[in-house]
Amino acid sequence: MLTVGQLARIFRVSTKTLRHYDAIGLFAPAKVGGDNLYRYYAPQQLNELKRILFLRSMKVGIGIIRELKCCGALYDDERIKRILEEQAELIRDEIARQHALLHNVEQILSDMGSAGKLDREVRIVRRTAFTVVGMEWHSSDSGGSISDLWERFELREHEVSHIVNPDISYGLGIPGKDGLFTYVAGFEVGEVEVQVPHGMVKVEVPEQSYAVFSHQGNVEGIVHTMSGIYECLLPQNGLVPVEAIDYELYDARFLGADHADTEIDLYIPIHME
Repeated sequence: MLTVGQLARIFRVSTKTLRHYDAIGLFAPAKVGGDNLYRYYAPQQLNELKRILFLRSMKVGIGIIRELKCCGALYDDERIKRILEEQAELIRDEIARQHALLHNVEQILSDMGSAGKLDREVRIVRRTAFTVVGMEWHSSDSGGSISDLWERFELREHEVSHIVNPDISYGLGIPGKDGLFTYVAGFEVGEVEVQVPHGMVKVEVPEQSYAVFSHQGNVEGIVHTMSGIYECLLPQNGLVPVEAIDYELYDARFLGADHADTEIDLYIPIHME
């Protein structure tokens, strides 16, 4: 079972959004703890949430999504395509104010189902503790995004000293209280006492076992890859995820955020006896 925090991390949404979907009956947890009232979600629910968030990102109203779910049409691609085409027509009527949204709708309509590929091969590694220095973004922030964070960090990455390997950067997902998480973009640094530049943070990543998967395709497709990992690949391999720091590893295979041949390794913390 997944906690609300793990679900928020997988899909890069706030826990407030997930609690709201529960309150309005759109997406409810599979189980609620009898003593602590914590919400727990089954891996089989990830595909449904992925579809709901996709439709919301296209500005489809919650009422329409609820109707699709109630009548069993949430996975009816033809019906969803018709809805998106109607939405695109509305956006064209407001092209001056809605140009960015129109681009997203048309891209989704033309590339539906090709956001990225997941290498089904899994590697199990035991990573010793290491230290990362970089810039952070909090899921509770109302402005900005993880992509914006990387753009800001790239302008200042030269300020980080004692980098172990400048050709490898990390995107850490650090779980917090109440389902919130912090994302840190940075470099691994050596064991020497490193001076942290103003506006940056130092994160000590403890020793941990990881299941390592390779995401292929544009960075936006990581959402689909993470969903596939938690929904299918971890259960199929008998692996149990734990709530700990996960991370994305970017090396020479990273050819750009929108490049179809980009490869990124995803390190998912798992329980090992």
